[in-house]
Amino acid sequence: MLAVEELAKPMGKLCAHARPGAGCGIYEARPHSCRTFECVWLMDPEMPHRFRPDQTKVVLDQDPAGLWLIARCDAANPTAWRRNPMYAALKAFAAEHWGKGKLVLAVAGRRTWVVAPREDVDLGEIDPRSSLKVVEGADRCVRVEVAAPKTI
Repeated sequence: MLAVEELAKPMGKLCAHARPGAGCGIYEARPHSCRTFECVWLMDPEMPHRFRPDQTKVVLDQDPAGLWLIARCDAANPTAWRRNPMYAALKAFAAEHWGKGKLVLAVAGRRTWVVAPREDVDLGEIDPRSSLKVVEGADRCVRVEVAAPKTI
């Protein structure tokens, strides 16, 4: 769940205007940032219909630098990212980009997982502005170091 500055909605919290099963309660009057947001499904004309957010209960997003593919789950379906075909696609993306500076994350509220090719690492609830350092050990186990955002 993304932050919406115009509504003072913090990241990781359900919007006060969300109507479970019915969409946005202020859709016609929604703020500019909501009107202009495009998920990966909308940006990629070749994305199959089976990945539509209303079908999967997952919105695929990217960080501003394009280094993280983020599967943002519907609050009512926090483990939707684990259902196929979404899970298989996330694992395939992770395998293709592993070790190349790109990460796959699954997010439900503030709970975050790193989706690695061979395992998923549950980071628990973290600040969405945190930085992540992923290290794969000689035993091929993945370890993730979470650094809280710096305050000014």
